[in-house]
Amino acid sequence: MGWLVVQARRCLDAGAERLMIESEGITENVDTWRTDAVAKIIDALGLEAVMFEAADPPVFEWYVKNYGPDVNLFVDHSQIVQLECLRSGLWGTKSTWGRITSYRP
Repeated sequence: MGWLVVQARRCLDAGAERLMIESEGITENVDTWRTDAVAKIIDALGLEAVMFEAADPPVFEWYVKNYGPDVNLFVDHSQIVQLECLRSGLWGTKSTWGRITSYRP
C-alpha cells in the first residue's frame, strides 16, 4: 500500500487534480472488502484528491455512509440517479434511510 501512496503523491505534486482508484482488489473480486486500504488512501491523500470506482449500489452506499455525500465516486451512467438520490437522502436502504444528510447553508 505504501508504494501506491508514494506514486499517488508524486502525481498530485506534479499537478494531477484527482486520482481515480479502481475497485479491483478493494471491493471487486475479493472475499472481503479492503476498507482498510480505502482508509489508508484517504488518510494519506485526503478525500478531495481521490475518486473511487463504485460499480455496485452496495459499494457506493458504503462510501457515502462512511465518507459522506461529497465523496468522489465513479459509477456507471445507469446508476447516477440512484447515487444522487442517496447523496441527497431521497433514496436508501434500511441502513441509510434517514441517516444521510447534505444540508448546505
